Amino acid sequence: MAQPVSLSEFSIISRYFNRPGLSANQSEHSFVRLGIGDDCALIKPSPNKLLAVSLDVLNTGVHFPENAPADLIAQRALAVNLSDVAAMGATPVGFTLGLSLPEVDEAWLEKFSEGLSFISQTYQCPLIGGDLTLGPLSIAIQAHGEVDGDKALTRSGAKAGDLVYVSGQLGAAAAALEVLDKENKTSLELKLMEAFYKPVPRIELGQKLQSLASSCIDISDGLLADLAHIAESSSVTLEIEAHRVPVNTLLKEMQTKQSSLMLALTGGDDYELAFTIPPEYKKAVVEVAEQAGCQLSCIGRVLPMSSAGETKETVRCLDEYENVLEVQSLGYQHF
Repeated sequence: MAQPVSLSEFSIISRYFNRPGLSANQSEHSFVRLGIGDDCALIKPSPNKLLAVSLDVLNTGVHFPENAPADLIAQRALAVNLSDVAAMGATPVGFTLGLSLPEVDEAWLEKFSEGLSFISQTYQCPLIGGDLTLGPLSIAIQAHGEVDGDKALTRSGAKAGDLVYVSGQLGAAAAALEVLDKENKTSLELKLMEAFYKPVPRIELGQKLQSLASSCIDISDGLLADLAHIAESSSVTLEIEAHRVPVNTLLKEMQTKQSSLMLALTGGDDYELAFTIPPEYKKAVVEVAEQAGCQLSCIGRVLPMSSAGETKETVRCLDEYENVLEVQSLGYQHF
């Protein structure tokens, strides 16, 4: 970052965050009764709606490189939170921002604000408040959405006989981690960067799945790891056919078939939706995919909870010959 300058905390907030196109205003966002500038934001949910609230923290050197472009960091930070909102079938209404900065760099702040504004406007999710402090670079975003109380998607509704689906293609963002710090990237590697920094929260898909999906989760830590959360919450076993998993086409040009598959199964950072549906909704979910403009793949089925030795088996992955595929780790572990 550049040399520090003498801007106060409130000057930074006013200049870079309480600005048109990013912060909420009552004329455009009627649900926000009070936004930036007071001790709390005041939100009035729509009648018969529940608030869906999600918080993610991104730290430099852990979730993004220290020299990562500020606008791309901002886009990623807000998009990954909106992916959680999508996984509940909710509609975004606003977000709060906690930002820790080692110093004041106006050029960095301007780009960061631009990146936030872009995602904020794309998904109609304005900034309604937050906090700014001095310290190592860290970004905490809490996204707020609203959803009909009886239609919210959760991880706990999967039942034996349901089918397992996933949106989009998987593995590119995980592959990007291997080349994030590389200086001279190839054209394919630059496309991987797009997948990492610009995930697409499946807001419309989540909304359309409200009446179809029995469970849903977004893929952040890896397909198998996140499916295990559904299995545990629903007390079932998910059986996945590895050859049906939609591996990103970029990986097929850069990696072996086996390494590409492992990235798609366990790599994480895809922020696609994985969900289960009763089999009678197969035709309806095809129509939903067309309406939402995204690829959907049926990758497995839900079985009754089975035991493997002394432990409950949550996710079983089969190869194309129906042999159990040995996977050392289901996905990313935070600790």
